[in-house]
Order: sequence, then C-alpha cells, then structure tokens
Amino acid sequence: MTGPQAGVVPNIKWRHYDRIEPGVYTAYCRLARTYRDPGYRRWTCLLVFDVFAAGLMDVVARVPLWLNLGSGEEPHAGRRRRYFREWVRANGEPPKRQDRLSPRVFTGRMAHVRVGDTTGDASYSTVQEILGWDTGSPRGHSVNIHTSSLARRNGAQGTTCKE
Repeated sequence: MTGPQAGVVPNIKWRHYDRIEPGVYTAYCRLARTYRDPGYRRWTCLLVFDVFAAGLMDVVARVPLWLNLGSGEEPHAGRRRRYFREWVRANGEPPKRQDRLSPRVFTGRMAHVRVGDTTGDASYSTVQEILGWDTGSPRGHSVNIHTSSLARRNGAQGTTCKE
C-alpha cells in the first residue's frame, strides 16, 4: 500500500464550456477578468457572456471571449489590439487618459455577438465577434445587473471585475 488511500481513484477535474449552434445572439457580459495566462505566457482579459434564446427569456449558454493583452511584465492594450478596439466601442469614445482602460466597461451590458466553435476533439462555443453593444451610455455607465429585470428573470448573479 502506497500513499494514504492506495487504490482510490482520484476525481479528475476539467473545465466545462458550453456548446451551442453557431450564429448571432443577444448576450449579457457578466464578467470581465484580467489575468496572466501561464499556458500562453501572456496577459489576457476574459469576458464571459450569458447567451440568450431568441425570446430573451432564457439563457442557453455561458460563452467566453479572450482578448490578448500582450506578453510583457504588465498588461498592455496597444492601439492595434482587439482589446483596445472593443474597449473604445464599448465606451463610446477613446480613453481620456492613457493609463486607464478598465475592463469594467464591458460588464453589465447587453450586446449582439457572433458565436462559433473552437476546433479539436472537445470543441466548445466562443464569442467570435462582438457585433455591437446594446446597453450602456458612452460614458461607461452600464445596466446594473442587480436591478435589471431581464437579468433577474434569468437568475443572473453579480458581476466580478479584477483589474
């Protein structure tokens, strides 16, 4: 007998991602989180969207979008990067200061998104493109998920943002 529980098979965990039919959907950005991805050795911003069925009453999937923020010591949103372009679109105008591009501009907002599949043995759905932001003002004020009746009907929780 080796180890404390010889013969016991450990539960092997893996991250599940939803898969839905590719197409254009209305979605709610519930989370924006910036972190250093050890596998790709770069900074990334993860946006997680609740994707709605046609009638906007039911969430059919939770779908991610990763935005590259470079491989330097700190995250960087260069003008040619997708993060910068999406941030300007979500904010409604370019940043006023060069050092502040908070991912909070994405959270608590409805958008039209194009969803597609990844390739591989266990493909899953990802947001391929944000076609447009439907809620929120150009000043970065967004719909409050705690008071949104649409979000309450679908059991949405509060948003999280790590800068």
